[in-house]
Amino acid sequence: MQYILLTVSHVNQKNYIMSINHNPTAGFKLLFDFWGKYHTIDHFHYQWVKDNLKVKIVKRGEQLSPVDRHTEMTYFVAKGLLARVEENNETGKRRIMSLAIPNMALMTTNHLYTNHLHSGHIVALRSGIIIAIPHHVLRQFQEQEKSIDTLIDVLGNKKKRQLVLLRQATLGYSPFERYLNFTRLLPEIKAVTTQQEQADLLGISRHTVQLGQYFLLTGKYVQK
Repeated sequence: MQYILLTVSHVNQKNYIMSINHNPTAGFKLLFDFWGKYHTIDHFHYQWVKDNLKVKIVKRGEQLSPVDRHTEMTYFVAKGLLARVEENNETGKRRIMSLAIPNMALMTTNHLYTNHLHSGHIVALRSGIIIAIPHHVLRQFQEQEKSIDTLIDVLGNKKKRQLVLLRQATLGYSPFERYLNFTRLLPEIKAVTTQQEQADLLGISRHTVQLGQYFLLTGKYVQK
């Protein structure tokens, strides 16, 4: 896996848009754009990123979970789509436990202050640009620098919101109702996922997803 360190440079918006698909370091601008919504970005932040963070170009289907099982990492999605997945060894079926769209992140551990790793693995559902943030770096600077504490909180809150809405959509509902709830509560996830990915996330069949989409499109149930 090839990592590319950030080189800080000033590029205009036009060149940035044209180059982002070809220049992986441009992915850091997406991080700064996101981070800058919550805190002023200055030279310290550029230097901190240059010294501590790495960016990776991922291909669809690539597994990001570290080979070193003691590596504690947060993967920020600059571009693309990540998922935490588990597979049933008996049936071979995949279950998507969590998703990260751009400006969200997935952790290899249960939270920032533990080395207990999540079950399953993190995989790229789309080709894209991922920023790897070591947890020891976040912990080291969190108390010293408010902006880093803010970044941690924002990413954590976005993930909590998604999990809460997923529970609201699925717990106690039929498969068909789960899908309708999902489209209402998490339209941003629906917009970037396939039918099979939606089924794997909600624990329903792809056929149920198709029935739900037909109902939403026509207002009618499929006749059996």
